[in-house]
Amino acid sequence: MPGKRQLVALSLFLLCSSAWAQPPEEAQRRLENQGWGLRVGLADDPDTVLVGAHLNLGEIVEHLRVQPNVELGVGDDHTTLFITGAVHYRFNVDAGFTPYAGGGPALGFVERDRRRGGDDTDFEIGLKAIGGIEWQLQNSRAFFLELQLGFGDVHDAQITAGWFF
Repeated sequence: MPGKRQLVALSLFLLCSSAWAQPPEEAQRRLENQGWGLRVGLADDPDTVLVGAHLNLGEIVEHLRVQPNVELGVGDDHTTLFITGAVHYRFNVDAGFTPYAGGGPALGFVERDRRRGGDDTDFEIGLKAIGGIEWQLQNSRAFFLELQLGFGDVHDAQITAGWFF
């Protein structure tokens, strides 16, 4: 039976998911794959090196982009695999970069290597707060740096760099 924290996190995940729901004609017009990219980073608690990928699914309303990602982390006697349903609000600034802030639910698996033998694998649920800066590059590509703060059973903090293709 899941604990209170897992039920609260799952409820928040379902709430966020329903917030993305739109009439079918709007969903067809706005939510579609508009690019993908790779990401690398470092995370804390557990201390891991991260590699992953993300999608740009477009905007659900003006300036609010859906950008889910998947990240594999290795280190500190842990292996992690998380999927995050991230939504970013992109601020409209007159500069050579675009700041953004957002967050989303994170679901994943964490495998802990026990020093006395055996492994322990858990299903984890949490929320992530995300802030970052994105720069447009040539040929419709982009580069970003972001900071993520975790709440629940996810990394406490992570810094990530990534590219869109």
